[in-house]
Amino acid sequence: MSSHILGIIVTRACQTDLKSFAQKHLFTQLGTEAGEWTQHWEGYYGGAAGLYLRARDLAKFGLLYLNEGNYMENQIIPAVWVEESLQRYSNDVNSAGIKNGSVGRYLRNIGYGYQWWSASVDGYRFNLAWGHGGQFIFLLKEYNTIVVVTSDPFYGQHDDEAWKHERANINLVGKFIKSLPKK
Repeated sequence: MSSHILGIIVTRACQTDLKSFAQKHLFTQLGTEAGEWTQHWEGYYGGAAGLYLRARDLAKFGLLYLNEGNYMENQIIPAVWVEESLQRYSNDVNSAGIKNGSVGRYLRNIGYGYQWWSASVDGYRFNLAWGHGGQFIFLLKEYNTIVVVTSDPFYGQHDDEAWKHERANINLVGKFIKSLPKK
């Protein structure tokens, strides 16, 4: 489903725009605000892309998912939705520079759920939110750890140079994950 269509569905179902809905029911609960959010030509906010958040706000969102929808003892998202969204519904995805189920030097066995990717490094499985230009939230549940990367010097640029930078960020975190002690 396209980001545009998702924005329309939420707007119609909630009788308010997606940004207002998210601010009230998600961002305020996390003690943050929605940053710049791209609107499509009809004025709808994208439901799957185009939202810019500070690193600390991405970390709060990651913590929300790491804690099964709970943040500061407040169940913001149903735990069952968190579990379902982190499931893998497609395997060895071949898009966004993914070749043969791998990205860069470390990430292998790439799959996709509900707006969350899953991957492995050296047999260790994890989930990640993956934004354009090198924006990431890695959920390392086994280590109770979140890794956030914010880096987008190629804003709006979709070419080899931007992808090279994004892949460097993926490799950096992949190398970190590979260095973690085995449990």
